[in-house]
Amino acid sequence: MMQHDTHHLADETLAPSSADSIHALIRFVQAVLHRKVYVIAAVVVAALLGGLYYSTATPVYQATAQLLILQSGADVWSPTMTAESSRQALIPTYERLFTTQEVLEGAVEKLLKDSAEMRIDFATQPRHRWADVLGQDITAQAVRRTNVIEISYRSRSPRAAEAVVGAVVQSYLEFVERNHKNVSAEIVQILDRERLEIENKLSSKQQELLEVQKQMRDLGISGNQNVVHPAVQRVLRLNEALVKVQQDRLQLEASLAAIRTAIREGSSVRQHLSSVEPLIGRELTMSVMGLNTKDVETRAQIERQLMEDQAKLETLLEHYGEAHPKVLELSQQIRSGRDYLLNYQTMVNQRLASLDDGRLAPMLVSMVEEQLSNLREHEQRLGQQYNEAESEAVMMNDRMAEMKIVEHDLSRLRNLHDTLLNRIANIDLGQNRADMRVAVVSEPKALDRPVSPKLKLVAMMCLVGGLGVGLAFVYVMDILDDRFRSPEELQQQLGAPVLAMIRELSASATSGPQALQVHVAPESVESEAFRTLRTTLAFSGRDLERLAITSTEPSDGKTTVIANLGVSHAQAGKRTLLIDADLRRPGLTKLFEMRAQGGLSEILRGDQPVDLMCSTRIQASGIPRLDVLPCGPKPSNPSELLSDPRMADVLAWAEANYDQVMIDCPPVLAAADAAIIGRLTEGLILVLQPEKNHRRLVLRAVGGLAAVGVELIGVVANRIRDDRTGVYYGYGGYGYGYACRDEFEEADAGTDEELAYRQADLSDEDDCREVLGPARSRSRRQAA
Repeated sequence: MMQHDTHHLADETLAPSSADSIHALIRFVQAVLHRKVYVIAAVVVAALLGGLYYSTATPVYQATAQLLILQSGADVWSPTMTAESSRQALIPTYERLFTTQEVLEGAVEKLLKDSAEMRIDFATQPRHRWADVLGQDITAQAVRRTNVIEISYRSRSPRAAEAVVGAVVQSYLEFVERNHKNVSAEIVQILDRERLEIENKLSSKQQELLEVQKQMRDLGISGNQNVVHPAVQRVLRLNEALVKVQQDRLQLEASLAAIRTAIREGSSVRQHLSSVEPLIGRELTMSVMGLNTKDVETRAQIERQLMEDQAKLETLLEHYGEAHPKVLELSQQIRSGRDYLLNYQTMVNQRLASLDDGRLAPMLVSMVEEQLSNLREHEQRLGQQYNEAESEAVMMNDRMAEMKIVEHDLSRLRNLHDTLLNRIANIDLGQNRADMRVAVVSEPKALDRPVSPKLKLVAMMCLVGGLGVGLAFVYVMDILDDRFRSPEELQQQLGAPVLAMIRELSASATSGPQALQVHVAPESVESEAFRTLRTTLAFSGRDLERLAITSTEPSDGKTTVIANLGVSHAQAGKRTLLIDADLRRPGLTKLFEMRAQGGLSEILRGDQPVDLMCSTRIQASGIPRLDVLPCGPKPSNPSELLSDPRMADVLAWAEANYDQVMIDCPPVLAAADAAIIGRLTEGLILVLQPEKNHRRLVLRAVGGLAAVGVELIGVVANRIRDDRTGVYYGYGGYGYGYACRDEFEEADAGTDEELAYRQADLSDEDDCREVLGPARSRSRRQAA
């Protein structure tokens, strides 16, 4: 069960990682498609550079020759090497010979005899550097798992390349002929000198081994691991004897202390007599009781005889009766023996009883002390002998280790001596045979086509390089692009939901009701976004009758959004009031062409009742159920006016007289007015353009609102384009279906039919009728 849970957790951990990787890859592909011009430009530039290089580069030709290396003689260095190991050991050496100074100088001497065309690669270099230049350009490499060495050289002229390779091969063959023919004699001399040195060392080691064996008196058992050296055996025996004496001494000291304690306390010491008998000896114990050894032997003999007679009697009774003479005689003997033993024990008890403690105690103490003194002397002698034997054993052990080292060195020298003898014998046997042969298996030949530059290679490098540079440039630009890439990223980093995404509007007019998309084209896709925003706010579960709408920077489209959202609320049957609280740049007033009208600034600066001044300054927008409170004359202190308590009174009056109140605020980063108004409303909506607004500015704006306690309801992404730019930023492809638009047009605004249509993502008429049917029934019941 635990293992299953562990796998489940691992899968949950890996799933987000894989999803993030796929998402990042898709994002990069979108970035490449968005900035494909840079990639194409990089590839074109790389192609131009590659073409320039290909057309101006000097063609280089290569000549190649192959040599076969065979070792026909005995391997003088390792007779036990196999053919494969011999090849692996010798071929690298023969490769390096091609670049040695002697071989290169020989090749240069041969080139001097040819025409100047063959020395075209050395024309710009002084004569003493020709061998160095040749060594840098010539290459020798063994063909894998063969004895063939391939020599190649590159030159501006194919004939010069062939001439150089031929000269190097010829110089190499002459070098081999000079240095590898009959070299066995010289090797034998070297090995023989080494053999003599080894023999001297071997003799010295043998003498050293004899000296060590004499010092340690070697008995010939040092090599047997199962045999213990006599010196070690002696140490072990002495140690056992010493331990036994120490145990007896300690026991005797304890008995002596117990006897003295009994004497001091006046108790009997007879009980200690038997306990000290094994320590002081049986004879001394018997002498205390007035007995001797003969009495003890007699008693023991009678006991044995009594046992034998008893056994004989049992045997006779099996054949004879109890009245038989033999039986009677044997029975009499048994009774006599038993009487003697009984009388003997009685005599011993009487003698022991006749000894009083006054006589027995001094005698017992004297005997114990005498025996204790003997044990102590014995213990001291054993200790001295043990220490001497232990020292001798340690010295012997050191000498044995020294002898093993000498024996090991001696064995190594013997093996080395035998190896040298074998090598010398093998060299002598093959001295008259050549140990290596070199044969040219492929004459120097240059290719007709140049090896550099190659058209395919240049084209491939240009393509790879151009793509690499282009993709790297796109990646860097994508990293430096400080804008939100998708609604998910926007929602995650701001901590607020994306309420709606509004496409770029194309109104026919710039002011007045004709400039409002929802009013001019209510059935368009762009208008549907505002109705979606209205529905989202309606189903948010909060009372949002007073809403403030602002943006991060100027020209983000907040005025357009609030105006179209107001029209959407008015079309839904709600009395809606739009208040232009942007006292610095009143966009809402300009949109509805109310610049010359009185407005909010006059109400805030006036001293008349708020309800009276509001009712006289509210202007009709020209759209049913939609009114506008314009800005009024621009004040010099807009923040102070908006902070005045009359602003709260204005909003309270508006809430009492309208179903929906929305306030157009200045941008958050331009002034503090939005924060002031946001605290007076149920919440604030932030309008931004993903393609325009920078991430850090938006985050700063949201952070500023949170710092003053303004509740951010959500974000509206404005001016989303449906071209590749919108797709690149992750906002493209958000459209709506209108398969049952005709039937929806029959539904009254704000009814259950409309809500059913909003909540259903329908694409065919059957689904539309299935959803709208119950909604229409509810609408009819409500009307009734």
